[in-house]
Amino acid sequence: MSLVDLMSMAKPNLESRAKIFSKLKGRDLVNCFQCIKCTSGCTALKLLELKPHEIEKLANLGFVDELVVSDVLWTCVTCLKCVQRCPQKASPYHVIMALRNLAVEKEAKIPEAFMKAVSQILETGMAEAYQKISKGTETFDRESLKLPKICSPGEVFQTLFLKALEEK
Repeated sequence: MSLVDLMSMAKPNLESRAKIFSKLKGRDLVNCFQCIKCTSGCTALKLLELKPHEIEKLANLGFVDELVVSDVLWTCVTCLKCVQRCPQKASPYHVIMALRNLAVEKEAKIPEAFMKAVSQILETGMAEAYQKISKGTETFDRESLKLPKICSPGEVFQTLFLKALEEK
């Protein structure tokens, strides 16, 4: 749902704002003076209906409920460029993560594409599925190219865990 539609008759909710402030644990939204450095480096800017600094501003004003039910939170690719660029240590990343957590708590609808990407990462450790490539009429996979097998996250954990036990 478009955030513009959700905002047309919205009123700030100071309780929801307080909830976000408590989740930020010491990070203060009021430190943001809207310099837009976070937005200028945002990887997902082309995908966002709102710019990162605007998300932070809306949360600070108390429009948390509208942000929580919008899709805008789920387009952040968590590249952390906004964290690096923010001169006030008040980057939108932390606000977006707190809003996502609140969305999950409130059982808001999480976009299917986001959930698909998360499950793919949990299964394979990669955001994209393994693919065969082709050049001309030939098709190649990792095995035919003599590339090493890529282990699943579970296999990596098991190997590291066993290695740690052996070292003790």
